[in-house]
Amino acid sequence: MAQARPRFGIDAPGVVLALALLGLGLAAAGLLLAALGRPELAGLGLGPGLSMGLSGLLMLASSRCGKPWALRRMVRRLALRGDEQLLDVGCGRGMLLLEAARRLPRGRATGLDLWSTRDQSGNAAAATARNAELAGLRGRVRIDTGDMRAMPYPDASFDVVVSSLAIHNLPGAADREQALREIARVLRPGGRLALLDFLHTGAYARALRRQGLQVRRSWPVPLMFPPVWIVRGSRPG
Repeated sequence: MAQARPRFGIDAPGVVLALALLGLGLAAAGLLLAALGRPELAGLGLGPGLSMGLSGLLMLASSRCGKPWALRRMVRRLALRGDEQLLDVGCGRGMLLLEAARRLPRGRATGLDLWSTRDQSGNAAAATARNAELAGLRGRVRIDTGDMRAMPYPDASFDVVVSSLAIHNLPGAADREQALREIARVLRPGGRLALLDFLHTGAYARALRRQGLQVRRSWPVPLMFPPVWIVRGSRPG
């Protein structure tokens, strides 16, 4: 029997489903109009329908293929020693958390989340713990429930803070800025961060600079849809 593998779900499942259904409906309406002898109207359904359907497929492919590649690359660039205390903010089902934990044989990877299934299908602490067990990494991983705007950790608790497609889910700019203040607060002097997201990354960089961090923002990351950027930074030691 094949060994079970970790399952990480699909990002923004409601959006993917909506794009697929709307795209299918519009394309079907376009084909019906063409069959009824109204080709001048058919394009009004076919064009948007195909565009929506393609967007949904690209988002699905990004969750399944592009995101694992991008996160492996992001963690590799951190050049972890192996003994760090690392925090994954908005860890979801643990794709980034476990990628980091593989490189921490003497350290610990902590995942923090509120476990919203709107943002990721099947998102739950138990699912993340199960994935860690299947990956043989449960001993290197801690899983916490909490709000990134008020993290349950003392100041300067972590050597590294990472996040993937999480901070943008907060409802407003003030909430995102508060989360970034918290990230800066729990990062130790000399610590580093890498935050991947598809919205607001320029604002993330500015907010972190206001907290005294040295920050740079990447070019768009390949193989992801919608396009994403990585904000990398460090706290002077």
